[in-house]
Amino acid sequence: MTTFINIHTLISHPSSMMNRDDSGMQKTAVFGGSVRSRISSQCLKRAIRQSDIYSEAVAEKSIRTNKFDELLALCKEAMPETDVKLIEDVLLNMGSKVTKDKKTGLRNFDAVQPFVIGAIREAINMVNEGTKLKDLKKIVQIPTSDVALSGRMDASCPQRNVEASMSVAHSLTTHSADIEVDWFTACDDLAEQGSGHIGTMEFSSGVFYRYASINVNLLAKNVKSTVSEVTPIINTMIRCFAQVSPSAKQKVFAAYNQADFVMATHSNQPISLANAFRKPIENNGDVMENSIAALVKHYERLTNAYELDSQAIALDLTDSAQSKQINLVNKISEIRF
Repeated sequence: MTTFINIHTLISHPSSMMNRDDSGMQKTAVFGGSVRSRISSQCLKRAIRQSDIYSEAVAEKSIRTNKFDELLALCKEAMPETDVKLIEDVLLNMGSKVTKDKKTGLRNFDAVQPFVIGAIREAINMVNEGTKLKDLKKIVQIPTSDVALSGRMDASCPQRNVEASMSVAHSLTTHSADIEVDWFTACDDLAEQGSGHIGTMEFSSGVFYRYASINVNLLAKNVKSTVSEVTPIINTMIRCFAQVSPSAKQKVFAAYNQADFVMATHSNQPISLANAFRKPIENNGDVMENSIAALVKHYERLTNAYELDSQAIALDLTDSAQSKQINLVNKISEIRF
């Protein structure tokens, strides 16, 4: 039977603009007939991959890039004892097709792909031991944790494709969102009066529901490990979804907040609780407490109605959650299965 760990968090952000669309505006979505502020799953996953919490828990992260020469420079720095021509030949045979930019003269891969210094070093050792360069694309190496979680698609070598073991939803506010506009100025210190520049940007605030589901068996398969051995990375992801926020516009908003409610469930299927907020929560002073109550109620109704095999552990900083089906703990480190 496949095991899933479902992560649910409620996190309150004051004025912020952590995710923008192609025109620089606050990302939104219509859900339950009302406009909600939104943070895309891609935005959140990148913030997690770049976070100190994640970096301290994994042995090595992948480098996602299409810049050939910049990657080559990193490899030269990491492997100064290795012949540069050999490193270059290995990179040319590990990634997608390489083309040269006519304007800059720099070389680029056809697509952004995840590369790992350790895997490149291993490929170099394989070539030194007799493996042909053209055969490198056929060799499937164990992916890093972030690739095992988020997946990899390599059109030039389908054998290297990795199915993502983690599904991540776009974060939405539990209530209707009011998108506001901030007028800002860049003052010219040498001007007698007026500003050097006047501009605008959107922002919003709200309680965001974050959800992710990890297929534990697939994660273990991706990294060629056992279910018990991938527990640390799952615990790290629970902590990341509770503590990590995107960095955009944080220098002017400083919305560095951690979740008030964190719940993880052990189940035999993915279970999103987003529909707890299909009817928007009334946006008043108790919006967090009311959001927690709606989430808990929806979880209980869902598991009872469908007779789901699900165990839940939660951390509630508001002390407002009440449930006989959820094991409430005092520290995030106690959320583990």
